[in-house]
Amino acid sequence: MSNSIAPAVERPSLTAVSPTAAVVRAVSTIPVGAKPLGVATDPLGLHAYVANSGSGTVSVLDVGELTVSTALGPYNTPTALAVSPDSTLVYATDSTANAVRTGQKAVLAVIDTIAVGNNPNGLAVNPSGIRLYVTNQDSATLSVIDTLTSAILTTIPVGSQPTGVAVDVTGLEVYVANTADNTLSVITTPNTVVATIGGLSAPLGVAVSRDTRHVYVTNSTANTVSVIDTATRTITATIAVGTTPWGVASSSDNRWVYVANHGSDTVSVIDATTNTVTDTITVGHQPAGIAVTPNNLDVYVANNGANTVSIIQTLNEMAPTLGPQQGGTKVTITGTGLAGATSVKFNAVAAPILASTANRIVVATPPGVGTAQVTVTTPGGTSNPKPFTYYPSGSASSLTPAAGPTVGRNTVTIDGSKLATANAVLFGTLLAPPLIVSDQQITAAVPPATGPGVVPVTVTTAGGLATKTLTYTYVDPPALTGLSTTTGSQFGGNVTDLTGRNLGTATYVTFNGVNALFSTGSDNTLAAVVPPSPTTGTVDVTVTTAGGTSTLPGAYTYI
Repeated sequence: MSNSIAPAVERPSLTAVSPTAAVVRAVSTIPVGAKPLGVATDPLGLHAYVANSGSGTVSVLDVGELTVSTALGPYNTPTALAVSPDSTLVYATDSTANAVRTGQKAVLAVIDTIAVGNNPNGLAVNPSGIRLYVTNQDSATLSVIDTLTSAILTTIPVGSQPTGVAVDVTGLEVYVANTADNTLSVITTPNTVVATIGGLSAPLGVAVSRDTRHVYVTNSTANTVSVIDTATRTITATIAVGTTPWGVASSSDNRWVYVANHGSDTVSVIDATTNTVTDTITVGHQPAGIAVTPNNLDVYVANNGANTVSIIQTLNEMAPTLGPQQGGTKVTITGTGLAGATSVKFNAVAAPILASTANRIVVATPPGVGTAQVTVTTPGGTSNPKPFTYYPSGSASSLTPAAGPTVGRNTVTIDGSKLATANAVLFGTLLAPPLIVSDQQITAAVPPATGPGVVPVTVTTAGGLATKTLTYTYVDPPALTGLSTTTGSQFGGNVTDLTGRNLGTATYVTFNGVNALFSTGSDNTLAAVVPPSPTTGTVDVTVTTAGGTSTLPGAYTYI
């Protein structure tokens, strides 16, 4: 008869961390290919990808199970990665092939190759997925690619040895770290360098906060991170981190910035509200690329000198904590003692378990209303609860203005109800992050479009898709070409026909800044009543439309 005692089974814990307590993090390590450099997570939060520069592959990692499921290929020397917004395509710079290669997740193969400049090093995709930005380190340029046609739209000269690149969530500004110039290039639509920020030190990595207010740049020779205010385009803080900081990533909740310190085998965790390092986490040898999952619970770090990926997990958290009443939201729960979970319940209703490890469980929410208490049951017992709130669907009732220029950048206001949890506004397929004004109103910066036309505008909240779809019209900029009458009395009153293109949405016609009464004949003609002028001489004539402004200098003469 045996007298042995079975080991105790750990009770599961989802203990909440108080705002003043230290955040609990755990580190897992997964072997990947040789010399991993770039790393990216997909927008759906299901997979992470690692560019193995030494073995010509891109590893595909399952975020739920924390395992390497397979590999994409073939590549020559993959270095940087980006994932399309729908998570179906993986873009990789191939530095020795001077190309960007498009991999398709469904078939695990490269399906397209686009030639770019010499030694492409950095890569970013805009939120709508229609533009790729590639830094060509040995060409001192940035390639802009149309993903719909795989064509190079333009090549922009930047600083010497451009490395890191990032696009803000509006898709309207692009930032390029120029390593040899110690500068950051700021590029706006349409593909123009509008500012060059100095004061950096061999910058490598660059990241933009989701609220677009700050850019974070790693200074590899100064062992610091520069914080740049995007409004003033000035450095507002310098933060000491580890040795040779390389990659940098910002969490989508604007709370944390993570820095991979290549020379000290660590990751610095920066509190973005105080610009202070709150934690230094040991990872593998020579960390390079770094990425955060959309739910902000995991950080993936490519360890170039160890042929591994470190996964930094934030414990005792649940994300998201809001979802639609019809259920189906994928929720990640982290804690301790979660191995062998037999059930996860929302109040008394069981949720299907999609993935499970010792520190993390992924479930799909069942339908519900109000706030449910979420518990995990394992052989060790049942955990403490965490709240999940079912949110009703909102309604978007109106959009103002309903038209604007194809270049975007203007702001629209959307009115409705239950909009306080709005997390995305789509203009067709183009993403515009919302700014919450109240539960009845949000605003959004209109993303640029590829051409004119009417697109549906949809709002997504924690309760799902808003119940009404609005429309927005993209308008090409106007172009004035002539006037039927070019002279007249300074007392005005005569009528002249303005001809040109894209005049149909005209809102103002001015002669030397003075408003004129007008009527629209067609998209190509306007009839304007010339206003009086206090002086004689030639004046400019200007037309303002939903698509912009066009001026004919000295087009009309008062006599």
